[in-house]
Amino acid sequence: MSAELYEKRLILVLGKGGVGRSTVAAAIAGQLAARGKRTLLYETNANDRFGNYFDKPPVGTEPVELAPNLFAVNATAASALEEYGLMVLKFRSIYEMVFENRVTRAFLRAIPGLDDYALLGKAWFHTTEEKKKKPVWDTVVFDMPASGHSVSMLRVPWVIVDTVPEGPLTRDARTVKELLTDPARTAAVLVTLAEEMPTNEAMELETKLIGMGIVPQLLVVNQVYPEHFPAGTPLARVLDTLVVDPTLTPPLVEVTEHGRMSRDRRALNAHYLHELAKRAKTPIAELPMVFRTSLGSADVRALGTKLAT
Repeated sequence: MSAELYEKRLILVLGKGGVGRSTVAAAIAGQLAARGKRTLLYETNANDRFGNYFDKPPVGTEPVELAPNLFAVNATAASALEEYGLMVLKFRSIYEMVFENRVTRAFLRAIPGLDDYALLGKAWFHTTEEKKKKPVWDTVVFDMPASGHSVSMLRVPWVIVDTVPEGPLTRDARTVKELLTDPARTAAVLVTLAEEMPTNEAMELETKLIGMGIVPQLLVVNQVYPEHFPAGTPLARVLDTLVVDPTLTPPLVEVTEHGRMSRDRRALNAHYLHELAKRAKTPIAELPMVFRTSLGSADVRALGTKLAT
């Protein structure tokens, strides 16, 4: 992983559901914190995993500390709108009078994309948040929703700038758009698996982001199987012999089947790693499959170290 990635104000982690996007976001954030960067791990409407990853309770809508220099928040559209309203109106009584009445709530629900914009805007706010004239966060790592949703979320500032009359909303949307398309401040990290559907979706996502002016800086291929049986090696020849042996009995049958499955998965991964190398415009990094029922802080730290090297 490029050292430049650690100097960004905002890191967007994107990918298809189920590819380990949250794990990669946590690994990146953990590395940043270990390097002394005060880091906010930001997720939205999530079934939180970050608490478990760092041996803490589930993360809620208020920032909580997960490790030295590392904090996390699990924002909802309602919490983001409330925070924005209080920031603008200053007093809770005025906020409740404006935002909590029935007419205003109905009006807000009718605005398309408002929830997504509120959540994206909160991420932007945290990149600018200050206390005593110093940044509260060195870096915000945004574990974005699954790829289709994340693209529609990222497009909201473009829609506002193009369609809404000039005013405070368009001013802020233009600022968010400038942040997203500034490679000096923002990095997009794509996460995929070395399998057919995730590979195709990652390439489609890469194209869409580049079309918006958000140039991905890293493509992480997650859960790559180890090569236990390299072609032509004694181990591979032993496995070939066992696979076709009709006299095998348990537990050797199960061990052989496990070995065959591991080799097949590695061959599948190798095929799509080759495809990604041919098709991707983004530098590629690999993370190994971690054979655990659930990941803990030691696993996340190890993946972060692997990614950094």
